[in-house]
Amino acid sequence: MAQYVYSGIVLSYERMQPDSSNIVHTANPNSTLDYLDEQLGKIPLADQIKVSGLDRFVVSYQPHTVIPEGTPIFDGRNNAAFPVLDQQAYNAGRGGVSDGNTNVVIRLFDGMSTIEGQQYLYAFDPAEAETATGNQQSTMQCDYAISGETLRFTKDYGQSWIESDLTEEELAETLEFYRNGLLLPPESVFVSTDAELPIAFFFGGAPTLKMTFDDGASWTTVPLSSAAEFGRAITKRAIGFTSPDFAYAALGTDWSMGAGEHKLCYFSFDGGTSWTEKELPLTMTSGTLADIAMADERNGIVALNDGMDGSYPVLYATSDTGDTWHSVQLPYGDLPPKVQYLSTIDSLAYEDGWYLMTLGQGNSGTAKASFASADLFGPWKLAETFDETIHLVG
Repeated sequence: MAQYVYSGIVLSYERMQPDSSNIVHTANPNSTLDYLDEQLGKIPLADQIKVSGLDRFVVSYQPHTVIPEGTPIFDGRNNAAFPVLDQQAYNAGRGGVSDGNTNVVIRLFDGMSTIEGQQYLYAFDPAEAETATGNQQSTMQCDYAISGETLRFTKDYGQSWIESDLTEEELAETLEFYRNGLLLPPESVFVSTDAELPIAFFFGGAPTLKMTFDDGASWTTVPLSSAAEFGRAITKRAIGFTSPDFAYAALGTDWSMGAGEHKLCYFSFDGGTSWTEKELPLTMTSGTLADIAMADERNGIVALNDGMDGSYPVLYATSDTGDTWHSVQLPYGDLPPKVQYLSTIDSLAYEDGWYLMTLGQGNSGTAKASFASADLFGPWKLAETFDETIHLVG
């Protein structure tokens, strides 16, 4: 985040860094000093300050700013010149209004609040349009957010949001069950850029599935199982779709002395209306469920915790929709030192004769590792490691 502070004589530049280890910082051509300086020079700042009605003057810029549709702005896109307007004229929209896609914005305000109080927003053409979409620094392309007692989903880096139909009580029960603040287990949520695939997620103390195929216009609720059937709380939950018809899920418990753990997987061929239950490997052992991913209706991989505080999951693959499972070995020894652990399956796909699988660190870290194999059962090779913003896969 860059900020220019006006002292009444000169503009001084301040650089402010977000304090978060879970944000991946990437170069942004819309945030370079040369680009910002060029845009700032287009603003009739001295004249606007005179009529602004502000007691203090701060000019700031934050990348990936999305101004809600209909909000008054000074619209300088398409090389339009900026007028000088007083508060009344500006607030009436005489300088333009946001279309919801104003991602490159310089803000003139009193430096106090960007939510309340008078401010003047200057919108510019981005230096690079394809990177001026939503907030890619802190939001995945497909992601969720919990705020104001509401669970919402995005498919475009937070530029637009889709509200779930969870009640305040249902959301509170879900967060209390997971006991992880405002975070959901990433494997328990499915969002895709594919318009034909639904948004789906588990909620509540019992693993109840919510799905929408029409971007939140209507929701379907499916109770997949219950704690009574498993004999204890079902804390491990994973859901995914590879087509509008084919869905897969897995449920599991924590490990306990004497009883071990319990887990099952489920498959649907009618868009989640009905489900077939099947066994998973190493049931009633210390190998608790971590995640599951399917490349298509037959081929998939389940990730299990090894029960010995291991840093990497134990993997089993199926080529017959969960009828049988076989151990899969990944070359964890080839990982660089910076990837100290992996826990979830971010993605599994079959492309151009290769299976491609990416493992991640869930909600706890940004490191990712991708592996490739011509055969689902191996041998697998390390393709690359990288860092990516969490929560979900974009």
